[in-house]
Amino acid sequence: MQVIIDGDCRFCLASTKLLRRMIKVQLHVITQYDPEYSVYQNQFNASDWSVDSIKLVDGDQLLMKSKAISTLMVGAHWYFQPLRIFFMLPRFLLDALYDFVAKNRYFLGKGEKCEVI
Repeated sequence: MQVIIDGDCRFCLASTKLLRRMIKVQLHVITQYDPEYSVYQNQFNASDWSVDSIKLVDGDQLLMKSKAISTLMVGAHWYFQPLRIFFMLPRFLLDALYDFVAKNRYFLGKGEKCEVI
């Protein structure tokens, strides 16, 4: 599994660090500045790359937003598994919450401007 993040701000990096702690397996994280980023851009639909979200490449699938996070949470350590109960909420609600956090990450990142914004 490859995790692709678009931003390079404090919030994006802290979120990635938290994911690495939560997930049992070693995550390979790719940013928009890595050469592998363009390889995945060519492999999947161009409209998927305009979405401001975490992306998870799982085999031949590209998962985004709450679907990517819920897929990653399956491999989380046992003490993070209770958090999976939130993924019982409707996906449109989870994606709306994800979009809210993504749009406000400038404020959540303690004032450091994100490269994506």
